[in-house]
Amino acid sequence: MADYIVELKDSVFRETPLAEADFDDDRQLAFDSKADAEEWVTEQNRNHASMGQLTLHTAHPADTSAVDAYVVFRPVNGVWVPD
Repeated sequence: MADYIVELKDSVFRETPLAEADFDDDRQLAFDSKADAEEWVTEQNRNHASMGQLTLHTAHPADTSAVDAYVVFRPVNGVWVPD
């Protein structure tokens, strides 16, 4: 059973080769641990490091969703726009 749920934000799909069609409708991934989620983010960053980086952000304590963290994209050249 997955203990750590991560949701991919819009910036991931706008700015990287990752496609929404490759993920479930909720754009969530389930991992066994935070460390596993961080490893997935690191692996994905190897594929498009020249464009920027995916970053993992822990969900705010007041966040009422079932998500533990969010993945967003931070471009190398440009302004980061939170989604």
